[in-house]
Amino acid sequence: PRPADARGAALAFDHVGFRHDARANGLEDVSFFAAPGTTTALVGPSGAGKSTVANLAARLWDPTSGRILLGGMALPEIGSDAVLAAVTTVYQDVYLFPETVRFNVTLGRPEASDDEIWAALAAAQCDDLVRSLPEGLDTVVAEGGATLSGGERQRLSIARALLKNSPVLILDEAVSAVDPATEARIQQALQTLAAGRTVW
Repeated sequence: PRPADARGAALAFDHVGFRHDARANGLEDVSFFAAPGTTTALVGPSGAGKSTVANLAARLWDPTSGRILLGGMALPEIGSDAVLAAVTTVYQDVYLFPETVRFNVTLGRPEASDDEIWAALAAAQCDDLVRSLPEGLDTVVAEGGATLSGGERQRLSIARALLKNSPVLILDEAVSAVDPATEARIQQALQTLAAGRTVW
């Protein structure tokens, strides 16, 4: 009923454990600290728990042991609404609603101006794509974004995350379908925009 205020964007896992069910191995005793204005990489083979860590940080799940802290406060103390506002995750598999490009890109910030939308699209290396669509920002995309390539969907999702401008940005293999040259430009744009944020 009285959510605590996070003091900054530092993200910390404090002896975190998590199991999907009683039979499956999950995470055990995971601790790390990601400071604002830095980029942290989690590297490991498929099934190592990288996406699980991302989902826990966004409070899609709660840990079975330990604590996850944002700005020095445990996520349950901050409350789900504040965590959703503070943390944005871009996943490998992107879903787009059967709505306009504008709707899909401004989900986290519906009041954004056209100039702000185009700046986010340019940073995500997809402004040319949107300009080439029949009605630009007002083009309706197919269910799930089926008429776009995987890389195009990922770039629109990155633009959505950049426009939302939350203090914590999590990229879960978010550029896996993007060519290396475009990925390098996106990474450069993310580094420019990362000042004061926690990116991993």
